[in-house]
Amino acid sequence: MFKVQISEDLSFNLLTPKYAATLVEALKENQNSLKEWLIWAENIPLIEDYQKSIIPMWLQKFADNNGFEAGIFYKNELVGMLGLHYIDWSNQTTEIGYWLSEHVQGKGIMTRAVDGLVSYCYDELNLNRVVIRAAVENGKSRAIPERLDFKQEGVQREAQQIREKFYDIAVYSMLKNEWKK
Repeated sequence: MFKVQISEDLSFNLLTPKYAATLVEALKENQNSLKEWLIWAENIPLIEDYQKSIIPMWLQKFADNNGFEAGIFYKNELVGMLGLHYIDWSNQTTEIGYWLSEHVQGKGIMTRAVDGLVSYCYDELNLNRVVIRAAVENGKSRAIPERLDFKQEGVQREAQQIREKFYDIAVYSMLKNEWKK
């Protein structure tokens, strides 16, 4: 099974249906903070939905070589997720998404995980460009690409609607030739 070991205490790997209950528990524990910026977190699907359709769909996405959704494991605990929304092979580009449980925020976990994922994109997938998008007002999410020296390309005005309010989206990118070795 696909797994990237970032350090002794941190890794990300594909989730299988056996993780459905653990994932739903983490989502419910963090639902209030997640739904502030992630519209899908408004209604957390049932464990059975993750087992029978959502996780299998994620595994198929990986099998189709079109991105993936992976669990972030810190000290062997599922504490969040990150992944590639898609892979545009003709243009060698992808976009990263992520979320992290509140009780482990502020420890550098997400920065380290995204750093590992970006390196994977360049070293293993041979991509040329990685994009991260975040609402301008979402300082925690924007801090990740900023810490990793992504370039802010601009702001998409009112590009995301959450609960009937439109938010501007900051767009960051990193090119392979800019990435630290």
